[in-house]
Amino acid sequence: MFPTIPRDRPPVRPAATHDAVLVVPGIMGTELYEAATGRMLWGMPKVAEYAARWDLDQGMDALALTEDERAGRLGRVVPGRLLRTPAWMPLADGFEPYTPLVKSLRKVAHPDAVAEFGYDWRLPVEHNARLLADAVDRHLTAWRAHPDCVAARDRAPDQRPARIVLVAHSMGGLVTAALALIPGAVDEVRAVLTVGTPFHGAVKATEILNSGRGMLGLPAKNLSRLARTLPGVHDLLPSYRCLDTGDDVVALTPSDVESIGGDRELARDAFELHARLDKAVLPGHRIVEGTAQSTTQSLRIRAGVVEARHVGYDRHDDGELLRDEIGRLVEYDHGGDGTVYRYSTTHGDVDTYAVAQQHAALAVTGSVLDFARGLLTGDRRGARLGGTDVGLDLPDRVAVGTEFEVVVRTGQDPARVSCLVEDAGAETLQGPVRRPMLMPVPGADGVLGARVLLDRPGLYRVKVGGGNDPVTRLVMVA
Repeated sequence: MFPTIPRDRPPVRPAATHDAVLVVPGIMGTELYEAATGRMLWGMPKVAEYAARWDLDQGMDALALTEDERAGRLGRVVPGRLLRTPAWMPLADGFEPYTPLVKSLRKVAHPDAVAEFGYDWRLPVEHNARLLADAVDRHLTAWRAHPDCVAARDRAPDQRPARIVLVAHSMGGLVTAALALIPGAVDEVRAVLTVGTPFHGAVKATEILNSGRGMLGLPAKNLSRLARTLPGVHDLLPSYRCLDTGDDVVALTPSDVESIGGDRELARDAFELHARLDKAVLPGHRIVEGTAQSTTQSLRIRAGVVEARHVGYDRHDDGELLRDEIGRLVEYDHGGDGTVYRYSTTHGDVDTYAVAQQHAALAVTGSVLDFARGLLTGDRRGARLGGTDVGLDLPDRVAVGTEFEVVVRTGQDPARVSCLVEDAGAETLQGPVRRPMLMPVPGADGVLGARVLLDRPGLYRVKVGGGNDPVTRLVMVA
């Protein structure tokens, strides 16, 4: 017999918030348009065009910063909405849209309380932070006047006014951190979640400035020429000690950046920005960092050419570099999310939560979505992040009908690790197009491998899991 429920029992309040939420995307995550004509300069159709037209010397120059823009006369380019579909692009080994994140947040916040902040990612971080400050004020003011917000506040246990929560991915975390440099800009911010944010920069930015090589098939010559004009790319330069000089590891200087093709003045501004951001304090800040993926962590410069390295260096507790018995630097692979070195995501004394995932997929990973919702509702579900690490490596671009190798690093039983390949460009979720069988690689402990052949061009997503959130990476078959 079912128990009788008293009629006068108050209804159970669902896990929800009456606060406002603003999602801040990473670099290249916002569509860009030419203001005078409405012509798209960056968005899904343009990504495909830039990737396909290898022989165009000026294919991406419309995105380059002009002398007028550099002098502060802006308005030629305007931002649109956030990108809505998976994309093949530089800087982040592909792009996974923020749609799942926004939908997830709207499960615990009113749909009108959740908004997106699109910005011109070509411009300096601090410029976009000023625009973000205005957007925070507008969105919070509008939400506080919303009838549903007024009603929700009356039902809230403390009946406090609604505040705002910022959820930022990658470069968006730098823009958000720069809010704290603006007097009063974070007064109404209740909490901040940064996901895969390079607070200390990323070596990949030096590779793009130097040659544009390996950037997911976009024309390298066009990409490097474009990047050298963009303050936004320079703001991603590594500010930590990453330059291996042979007998020491030092921080990059503006002269070093100029020697590899970057802009000396923009590099100087970027390093000064990072110094100021180190002292910035964000209310209720939480950090999710990606781990276990092969990530460039240091570099050497030889005759103006960047040699990116997938190792870092171990240190003593006092910060001094560890050396072996004959004085050589001790190398150590700290890993990261495939784009951002693991410890580049740290910021002051803020707690970090690790999840084995690629940079592009971090913001749409199930456990990270749980963490974001938990931050909104206060139930701290983020404590469940973690689990057995899985590292995933594969090419960014392959030819149709050519086999490529999927390499997985894990301590799990191989029988528990699965791999599938799905069509990332499909408008609706479909079944996997391949289920590669992962096998132990002889002589390599904890390494599994599989060979995959795809006979149709398109954008595909490779997913590897072992009971936790699958690690995913995009590959272009062209």
